[in-house]
Amino acid sequence: MEHIAAFMLLIACSEDLQACKEYPAPAIGYETVEQCQAELTPAIQTIPASEEKSFGKCVEIDPALFYEDAEIVWDVTQQGGIEVTLEVVNPHMALQSLASVDRPGTYKNVN
Repeated sequence: MEHIAAFMLLIACSEDLQACKEYPAPAIGYETVEQCQAELTPAIQTIPASEEKSFGKCVEIDPALFYEDAEIVWDVTQQGGIEVTLEVVNPHMALQSLASVDRPGTYKNVN
């Protein structure tokens, strides 16, 4: 099984950087940061020209984190950089969000 060492984040924003959205990357993850970097410029070029500003970044991660529930939190700076953090989701909180108490001893799926 391959190990994931990096993932790509693609973002398009309005001219003033106040409205931004993610675009899908060409792959879920990369075995090396270098592989990600090699695909970064072509991936940014796939963002529609109608988007005023487009950004991309390869983010190095601990391969073990790829299999954890984690949230990717990003922000585009006024200088046009991308700040990225990974926050591991508390597994107990995730379970609580999947079920709600209907009556004592009975649970129902809320998804």
